[in-house]
Parts: sequence; C-alpha cells; structure tokens
Amino acid sequence: MFTENMIAPCGLDCSICEHALKSEKPCPGCLSPGENKTDFCKDACPIIHCQKLKENKYRFCDECADFPCDACTERENRYMSKYPMRESPTANIEDIRRMGMNEFLVKQRQKWSCTICDGVICVHTGICSGCGEEYHAEG
Repeated sequence: MFTENMIAPCGLDCSICEHALKSEKPCPGCLSPGENKTDFCKDACPIIHCQKLKENKYRFCDECADFPCDACTERENRYMSKYPMRESPTANIEDIRRMGMNEFLVKQRQKWSCTICDGVICVHTGICSGCGEEYHAEG
C-alpha cells in the first residue's frame, strides 16, 4: 500500500480503494496488469484507456493539453462528493508536483491510516480495513 505504482494517472490513490483493501485477491491498482483488477478498471475506465495518455506516455493526466477533460472532471466531482471520505485526484497531482512523490506518499499514509489500529481507511466506505472503525470526511 501507499506506493508510487498505486497512484493512478488521474491522481487517485488506488491504495484506499475498497477493491485494493480486500483480503482475498486485492486489486493491485490501475497501473498493474489485469489480474484481480475490477471490470471497470480493466475495461471501462476512460482515463486508464485514454489514447492521449497512452500515445504520449503521460504519467499523470495534467501533462495533457486537454486537462482537465470530462473524465477527470467527473472523477474529481465524484470522489469529492459521493463517498463518506473525500479524495481530490487533482489536489493529489498538485501535491506530487509540489512536494515530490515520496513526501506525498508519506502524507497519504498519515491521512488514510486508522487512528486506532493503523489499518487503511477506505475512501468508498469510510471504514478501516483493519478494525472496522467508521470515519467520515471532515467539513
């Protein structure tokens, strides 16, 4: 968890996804090969399958002249409003650019670690993968 290969091109941290936190056959993140990835990530994600991303070998979506595209805007809006916890893919990319990947990953670990057991809090459910403690976004 909390490694560079778990940071998606859109800026999401796959480490905090409910599918990556499963005890059996966890998703290895959208940058990894297809095994154990969700059907959405394997087949339907418009960002990971973006031709401009692939053709230009961009690491992050903000390298593209079309950023933020409709897919990135939708992802940002969804992760900032739909789930009990909030994650801003755009702010994540900005943080990576500003502080570097290593410091960003340290910040992510601090932000998403349970205060009770140090397990990882799921962005989709707000529940700690270790002890089941429930969290909600502040503000």
